[in-house]
Amino acid sequence: MSQATVWLGYGLQDFNMSEANHRFRKIERIFLRVFLFIALCLVPLSTMAQVAPRVKSLEIALWPEYDRSEMLVIMRMQLADDVPLPTTVELPIPTRVGEPSAVAKWDPVSGPNDQVQWDRIEGDEWSTIAVQIDVPGVWIEYYDALTLDGSERSYSFQWPGGFDIESLRFRVQQPKVAESMSVSGATDVVEEDGILYHIIDVGALNSDEGFRVDVSYSNPSGQLTNPALIVRPEETSGGTPDISTWLPYVIGGFGVLMLVLGAILWVRLRQGVESGTPRRRNRRKSKGESRSASAEGERRFCHYCGTPANAEDNYCRSCGTKLRRG
Repeated sequence: MSQATVWLGYGLQDFNMSEANHRFRKIERIFLRVFLFIALCLVPLSTMAQVAPRVKSLEIALWPEYDRSEMLVIMRMQLADDVPLPTTVELPIPTRVGEPSAVAKWDPVSGPNDQVQWDRIEGDEWSTIAVQIDVPGVWIEYYDALTLDGSERSYSFQWPGGFDIESLRFRVQQPKVAESMSVSGATDVVEEDGILYHIIDVGALNSDEGFRVDVSYSNPSGQLTNPALIVRPEETSGGTPDISTWLPYVIGGFGVLMLVLGAILWVRLRQGVESGTPRRRNRRKSKGESRSASAEGERRFCHYCGTPANAEDNYCRSCGTKLRRG
């Protein structure tokens, strides 16, 4: 094989290696783009919250020591007239209170009626009660702990926002035996059936705005208010579903699976390129080249005619005389 042929072979090997690397880089770029596209599609699925429907009115009733030595919180929400039904409403409640005591459809005229199935999506500070309704109103109740200091009682309610509300109103019930009750922001006090209610008319509130109400009073006897003054929904049906815990893991697991599959594909593509790239090896000398090297290392001559001979020759190539060894 001539030296030119060897150089040509090495040149072709270098060309094939360069072409294989170019193809690998091209495939790698395509794969990375596809992976980034899928990842960007997954992010909204795990983080995007449902768009909240507009609210026509929200009344929050705070009844301390009504039928328990706790604060009974009642939320009555009426959706805007143009909200299509059925729809899903997600109302926030503090995570510390656990599950609500009642969730029902609500009609501003007839009050709470049919029970509805609901789901509790737990968060760090706030949990969400998700309920699907085919009427424009929903009613939710839960109990929260009062701060007790002897006969003194206090409580702070925080509305975290999340809805565009046309009219927000608070009604704070004063226990029958309460003394020196104070309600922050109260604009009026009305009496119904012998019970005083402190009214806070907040008005319109945007979804990014919250509102806080502070309540304090004294109850030396610890007596509860008569619990037979309001029509309340029966025991609710619902609970915290498994979806609140396993859905984030499913999304995260799918992302991890995509990463693993991507890594496997990348390794296989890399191995394919490396296995398809010819390796340079030390070229074995041909038989003629070996003889030429041996001849240059040990020159011989015919003792009869003086013609040069190779080391492995036995007879002179000119006169045919048998050559001497040594």
